[in-house]
Amino acid sequence: MLKKIAIIALSMLPFVAMAQEPKFGHINAQEIVLLMPQLKDAQAQLKTLSEQYEGELVKMNEDGQNKLREFNSLAKDTDPGIVQTKRTELEALGQRIELAKQTFEEQIQKKQESLYAPILEQVNNAIQEVGKEHGFFYIFNQAVPSILYYSPKSEDVAPLVRKKLNIPADAKPAMM
Repeated sequence: MLKKIAIIALSMLPFVAMAQEPKFGHINAQEIVLLMPQLKDAQAQLKTLSEQYEGELVKMNEDGQNKLREFNSLAKDTDPGIVQTKRTELEALGQRIELAKQTFEEQIQKKQESLYAPILEQVNNAIQEVGKEHGFFYIFNQAVPSILYYSPKSEDVAPLVRKKLNIPADAKPAMM
């Protein structure tokens, strides 16, 4: 008799498990990132770095303009060897300016990645924790354009994640 009850109970277990409705959530993770207080500091650092690089480029361009004026003011009777040397110097300076632009852009990109990585990781960890703590099967990111529909049964987990990250409900997003 005990065996029969155990078999019946075990056979009913999948039905009991299926009776529990899956819990889905959604969030606009990008919006949460924009609310992170650390983002303003990261943006300020990037702005400072960008301004420094722009200053260097301005100096290089001014030097190039001066050399171009000097080149254009050469007398018609100037030795062709000198003209060629000045032309070569101008071309080399132009190449250095272009290389500097590329290098500066790469440096800004690397700095942005290094500053944003901990912020993104913190938001992702908070989403993971909320998912585990509240029993969500999935939490979808609304910022990803591949999600075209979500059910009204899907719960907006942004308030839970904001609470986990200690972001006030009335916090305004940082401008990107």
